[in-house]
Amino acid sequence: MGAQDPQTPARSSIDDIIDVYKKDVDRGLLREALKLTPTQRLQRLVELTHFTGRLRQAGQKTPS
Repeated sequence: MGAQDPQTPARSSIDDIIDVYKKDVDRGLLREALKLTPTQRLQRLVELTHFTGRLRQAGQKTPS
Protein backbone atom coordinates (compact mmCIF):
# COMPACT_ATOMS: atom_id res chain seq x y z
CA MET A 1 0.00 0.00 0.00
CA GLY A 2 1.14 3.55 -0.67
CA ALA A 3 1.88 6.14 1.95
CA GLN A 4 -1.11 8.16 3.05
CA ASP A 5 -1.07 11.95 3.28
CA PRO A 6 -0.65 12.75 7.01
CA GLN A 7 -3.33 15.47 6.76
CA THR A 8 -5.94 13.07 5.37
CA PRO A 9 -7.67 11.03 8.07
CA ALA A 10 -7.66 7.26 7.58
CA ARG A 11 -10.86 5.78 6.15
CA SER A 12 -12.68 3.20 8.19
CA SER A 13 -15.05 0.47 7.05
CA ILE A 14 -17.94 2.67 8.21
CA ASP A 15 -16.90 5.24 5.59
CA ASP A 16 -17.32 2.57 2.91
CA ILE A 17 -20.79 1.74 4.23
CA ILE A 18 -21.77 5.43 4.23
CA ASP A 19 -20.58 5.75 0.63
CA VAL A 20 -22.84 2.85 -0.39
CA TYR A 21 -25.90 4.55 1.12
CA LYS A 22 -25.02 8.04 -0.18
CA LYS A 23 -25.60 7.01 -3.79
CA ASP A 24 -29.28 6.37 -3.00
CA VAL A 25 -29.91 9.68 -1.23
CA ASP A 26 -31.75 12.39 -3.18
CA ARG A 27 -29.70 15.41 -2.18
CA GLY A 28 -32.02 17.76 -4.09
CA LEU A 29 -34.90 16.59 -1.92
CA LEU A 30 -32.82 17.20 1.20
CA ARG A 31 -31.93 20.72 0.04
CA GLU A 32 -35.61 21.50 -0.60
CA ALA A 33 -36.58 20.23 2.85
CA LEU A 34 -33.86 22.29 4.50
CA LYS A 35 -35.21 25.44 2.87
CA LEU A 36 -38.36 25.02 4.96
CA THR A 37 -38.63 26.33 8.49
CA PRO A 38 -38.88 23.77 11.28
CA THR A 39 -42.56 24.68 11.64
CA GLN A 40 -43.17 24.04 7.94
CA ARG A 41 -41.39 20.68 8.19
CA LEU A 42 -43.54 19.70 11.16
CA GLN A 43 -46.66 20.74 9.26
CA ARG A 44 -45.65 18.47 6.39
CA LEU A 45 -45.12 15.63 8.85
CA VAL A 46 -48.59 16.18 10.33
CA GLU A 47 -50.09 16.19 6.82
CA LEU A 48 -48.27 12.96 5.98
CA THR A 49 -49.54 11.37 9.19
CA HIS A 50 -53.12 12.34 8.35
CA PHE A 51 -52.69 11.00 4.82
CA THR A 52 -51.38 7.63 6.03
CA GLY A 53 -54.31 7.40 8.43
CA ARG A 54 -56.74 7.97 5.55
CA LEU A 55 -54.96 5.31 3.51
CA ARG A 56 -55.29 2.81 6.34
CA GLN A 57 -58.99 3.56 6.68
CA ALA A 58 -59.51 3.17 2.94
CA GLY A 59 -57.64 -0.15 3.02
CA GLN A 60 -59.85 -1.45 5.83
CA LYS A 61 -63.02 -0.50 3.93
CA THR A 62 -61.91 -2.34 0.79
CA PRO A 63 -63.23 -5.90 0.64
CA SER A 64 -60.54 -8.59 0.40
